[in-house]
Amino acid sequence: MQFTSVAARTLIRDFATGGCGRTLPAGQQNGNTANVTIQSDSLTRSYLVFVPPHYNPYIPTSVIFSYHGGSRTAQSQQQLDQLTNPEFNTASLVIYPQGVNNTWQGVPGITTNDVLFTADILADVESRYCIDPHRVFVTGKSDGGGFCNVLACDPNLSSRFAAFAPVSGAYYVDTLPCNATTVNLPCSPSRHDIPMLAFHGGNDTTISYNGGERKDECLPTIPHFIEEWAARDLLSPKNTTIPIANNTVLYRYDAGLETGLVGLVYDAVIGHDWPSTAPNADNQVAGHHLASFNATPIILGFFATHPLIVL
Repeated sequence: MQFTSVAARTLIRDFATGGCGRTLPAGQQNGNTANVTIQSDSLTRSYLVFVPPHYNPYIPTSVIFSYHGGSRTAQSQQQLDQLTNPEFNTASLVIYPQGVNNTWQGVPGITTNDVLFTADILADVESRYCIDPHRVFVTGKSDGGGFCNVLACDPNLSSRFAAFAPVSGAYYVDTLPCNATTVNLPCSPSRHDIPMLAFHGGNDTTISYNGGERKDECLPTIPHFIEEWAARDLLSPKNTTIPIANNTVLYRYDAGLETGLVGLVYDAVIGHDWPSTAPNADNQVAGHHLASFNATPIILGFFATHPLIVL
């Protein structure tokens, strides 16, 4: 039998979801990953859920959604992002949605309603686990990074997720001809304080840092993409350049006491990779190499300092 203090019960009542106090679903245990299937938009869909070692069903827990890249899977994203590595994360639930045909809404030609799928996962997770609704975050790689932006721009889910951290994101815009430095980036977020931290490599030959036409649509330059987020968040167009590691800087946008609400981590020499100092499926491809920094702890630090503020 488990007991909770009055303070803990108050925390659950005020800051948590309906799954608080419930035992883990059958077959799940702390420190392990399980596959979950749900119905969404008349389709059977699935996601992986990692329950952290320190999960307690009476303490509201942060959640990270991590979206795989095109032609990749939920399983490969778990191996890539290292968010289930106890060296980096022992406290957050991690959700790995599986895309239909291994890709996501927002990619040219894709008609699957993955925004609805995400909302359905969120409802399912909130019913099963003790979740802190102020600390639900999103990251992803490539097509999955682009889908992070789709969610951040959604008028409903932009108010449900606290912060976003796309890696090597593919931010397609359905317009041609493509002027990558000025293309209009449609976006309808529900608030003007969305934390956005993007990562991109200068040698990315898949989703170019300089943007351009791809799959008969337009990719913005990455500086244009991040400057537009600074503008949406009512920040100054000027940024502060902060060295991170060899060949790597953070372009940080601030406003008053709000430090680092929007930022871009730019590594001049890596390609279409999840930055890591350890070998992974990206940096072991011919022509790629280890990064001089790890993106994962930077993402986790960014999330930790940017909970959802509800006034």
